[in-house]
Amino acid sequence: MPSPLPVRSPRWLAASSAGGLVAATAAVPACGSAEAPAAPAGSCAGVELIAAGSSNYESSVVCGAPGECAHGADLGGDPMLAMSNGRCFFLARDTDLLFEVDASCGKPTSRLSVASFGLSDPGTGLRRAANPHDAAAAPDGTVVVPLYNAARLVFFKDGALEDTSIDLSPYDADGNPQADAVSVVTVDGAAKAFVTLERLDDDDYLRSKQTSQMLRVDVATRSVEAVIDLVGRNPFNPMSELAGALFMAEPGNFDAADDELAGVERFDTATSTSRLLVRERDLGGSVAEVAVTEGCGAAIVAGPQPTVNPTAVVTFDPDSGEVLSTFQAPVLGPTPGYDLQGLAWRGENLYVGDRRPGATGYAVRVLERTGRCALTSTGRSLDLPQSPVALRAAEPPRPR
Repeated sequence: MPSPLPVRSPRWLAASSAGGLVAATAAVPACGSAEAPAAPAGSCAGVELIAAGSSNYESSVVCGAPGECAHGADLGGDPMLAMSNGRCFFLARDTDLLFEVDASCGKPTSRLSVASFGLSDPGTGLRRAANPHDAAAAPDGTVVVPLYNAARLVFFKDGALEDTSIDLSPYDADGNPQADAVSVVTVDGAAKAFVTLERLDDDDYLRSKQTSQMLRVDVATRSVEAVIDLVGRNPFNPMSELAGALFMAEPGNFDAADDELAGVERFDTATSTSRLLVRERDLGGSVAEVAVTEGCGAAIVAGPQPTVNPTAVVTFDPDSGEVLSTFQAPVLGPTPGYDLQGLAWRGENLYVGDRRPGATGYAVRVLERTGRCALTSTGRSLDLPQSPVALRAAEPPRPR
């Protein structure tokens, strides 16, 4: 299997006991193990990014960059970030925990758990995580969370896990459609949660062999309204939203760079229709992540060499689908292996995580957009103490 598998999260992992958050360095005060962990000291001013990092998928940090980081057993080894409606969440997928963090600097403020949905590995009897893969906040405060392993869609409200959940097992013959990403969008005045289903083959190392789908869920009634077949296969990593459209990275299978049903898919939430906007073969690699801003789309693509999968940043027009740069002539890369991970726009800057160690840490590289969609290096980077996995643009601090 190609190397990017950890990006989608370990499936059969015995969960370790959760410990309290502690400081990333001696300069950062310790965080407590209480239900709402204490935040690192310091101001949110000047923070550009919220970042999640992981050392070999064994330990994790959540950071404001530039700024302070927190780490600990609670944060697990398989992190992800989610941001919507002014709220930001750090997901510790392998410990079944979600931390709400300050959207302006990443300081943890509360902890949510989906451990009650944890599973037992039929082969070993060991516990495996329910695997919360993404989270999205609705305007009414509801938080929607897909559980990748447990085949459930769960809801939090006012900090509590609701008894109501949606069983997703009927959406795949093998009982688990691999619910991966969720976005909440207001359509005709009502909040709808859009949930991607990868629908991989559980008996063939989670390969993509059948049609992937999108669920449209009415948040108010906690019910599935529609199931829409997607054009491409294997919607991978969180979606990027722009003006009511959802953009999905669809690698198909990572061991090929010319899958017919792979690339970047654009889903119109107003009409629940979709189209394969950019094809994998035109980009020259499997799309692992996508980030879109007005007039410019960026993607991290991976080459097809198993266990190597070199990565590069490419660009495309999010309206027309015109390919503006490719794996063969990229904006950044190609790298020797699966090194680029984490992608986020903030204003005219694109931030790209680089998992290769440097002299002062692991770099988040800063590119600047000029003109229509030309990206050039600023020569500046933000360093993290662990390899970047996910990035989100920090929001301006709220007035007190």
